[in-house]
Amino acid sequence: MKLSVEQRARVLDHIQERMASCVPWSPNTRWAPELNIVGSSYPSLNLFPELRVSSGSPGGLGPGAFVDSSSGKFRYLVRHHPVGKRLETWWGHDIGDVLFDAGIQIPMLFERAGQQRDGSPGVWPPHPWMSITPAEMITLRPGTRLARGKVVIGGLGLAYQLLAVAKQRLVREIVLVERSHELCDLILPRVLPAIRKKITVLIGDVFQVLPTLSADVALLDTFPTYGDNRSATDALAKKCPRIKKMWGWGAYDGDPMGTQPAGRRPRR
Repeated sequence: MKLSVEQRARVLDHIQERMASCVPWSPNTRWAPELNIVGSSYPSLNLFPELRVSSGSPGGLGPGAFVDSSSGKFRYLVRHHPVGKRLETWWGHDIGDVLFDAGIQIPMLFERAGQQRDGSPGVWPPHPWMSITPAEMITLRPGTRLARGKVVIGGLGLAYQLLAVAKQRLVREIVLVERSHELCDLILPRVLPAIRKKITVLIGDVFQVLPTLSADVALLDTFPTYGDNRSATDALAKKCPRIKKMWGWGAYDGDPMGTQPAGRRPRR
């Protein structure tokens, strides 16, 4: 939709008003339709600080701007998000955005799509498989707050929830279930030195492994989209009688143990 000169001016004025009202990010920052954050306060959570921050597509980056897994299936990079550019957020059915008053760094993980007909590696998709954004951190937080005792984490991703759970005082042991050995080899060497809890890593499909385990809490984070995940979470919980509490990312809206389904959102 093309905006008129007057409409464009109103949009720019609103952005300037938001930029002037930015507040520091904190672990307790609550979701709101409009979040205005001080860029210097936002944690980058970069696992590979030696990488050059970039703005290009994953397939067009030069040396030093990314790190690949052993076979080239996964690519880790850190993207520059410019000042004043809106970044989408969501909570349940609600959609919003966040603005920063300074540029920030967003770690991203891309997964190569398929294999070409000539046998060469597949192409990099335009959007990341996972990225450490405010939406990611806020929507994972309800699960992290449930963590206590022995906790099973289904899905490694960029290890954000693993690191957050490891900091919880009531957590004594962590079992990580991840289907990709290659992803573990890429991410875990940068993560494990910071974890002071007992941790076991199991390679396998979380939907097959979890029914064999016992735990106080299981946090399921293997879904590609946010929302419509309640039925899959509940079905898995019924197969896991020795897991006392099951939480699934995107399965519940509002209170982490509520019952209202959330709307689908892409995980980027």
